[in-house]
Amino acid sequence: MAIEVFPAPAAASSTPDAMTCTVGTLYEKIQTFTPAIYTVTCSSAVVAVVEFYSDSFTVITTATTVSGTVAVNLASTADRIKIYVKSGTSIPVTITKSANSLTNSFSGTLDTITSTGTYTGTSTSGYGYVVVVGAGGGGANTGANKGGGGSGGVGVKIAALTGSMAVIIGAAGVANTDGGATTFAGITAGGGLKGTGGVYGGDGGLVTGTYTYSSQGGNGCWSNQNNAGATTLLYPFVVNGTTGGGGGQVGYSGAGSGIGTGASTGTAAIGYGAGGAGDTNNDGRPGVVYILRF
Repeated sequence: MAIEVFPAPAAASSTPDAMTCTVGTLYEKIQTFTPAIYTVTCSSAVVAVVEFYSDSFTVITTATTVSGTVAVNLASTADRIKIYVKSGTSIPVTITKSANSLTNSFSGTLDTITSTGTYTGTSTSGYGYVVVVGAGGGGANTGANKGGGGSGGVGVKIAALTGSMAVIIGAAGVANTDGGATTFAGITAGGGLKGTGGVYGGDGGLVTGTYTYSSQGGNGCWSNQNNAGATTLLYPFVVNGTTGGGGGQVGYSGAGSGIGTGASTGTAAIGYGAGGAGDTNNDGRPGVVYILRF
């Protein structure tokens, strides 16, 4: 007994990228669709479904219109499409290549430098994305109201990697002392300043030299009068985070996450570049350099 498909697949009624469709009929077009972004459009009152196939049975992706349109990313080559609509008669359905699909070919190796010395890393391109972070300042442990230390500044850029480059990692500030500056590839990320007694938190470190973007360090908390600040998120594909100042003497926590977090009276600073707290947990955190070689 013969096998029949009902309704039978129908051919396109107009151009290869447009079909006039009626509910109850499956439409197929054998045609190569290269990887790209495609936009499917039809009447806003109709739901149209377009399936992209690599053969008669393997669906690569499906696009279903909402209010008459949908964009779909076709990641691999299709050799045919099948279309149907869920209502209506003689409904034009158009498929337009709206943009080329980009693929991510980037790869790199991340180095985290925590000690002063000579960096000898190289890369295929000869370059790397660089993130330079100054050290955090120490919190105050004297005076009536004790402020937290500021965090180190952050500078970023693409730098040429020569295979022999000096690195200076800023030393962490301890009680009542400033954090040290971190220097690499022409960027100097200043350390956060110390917190002081008599209310004031330390200012965040400044960035000097040659850089593409920079963020001043986050300020330390002014005793119990404000919250500590954090740096701006820069180059999250290298290190996804910020670093921040330390908390004040009474009730405020340190700021920052991902690179470093400032101390509070109950918790020590962690990571890199973060400020120490007022009163207790005064020590800040040292600087760091991240290099994504590519």
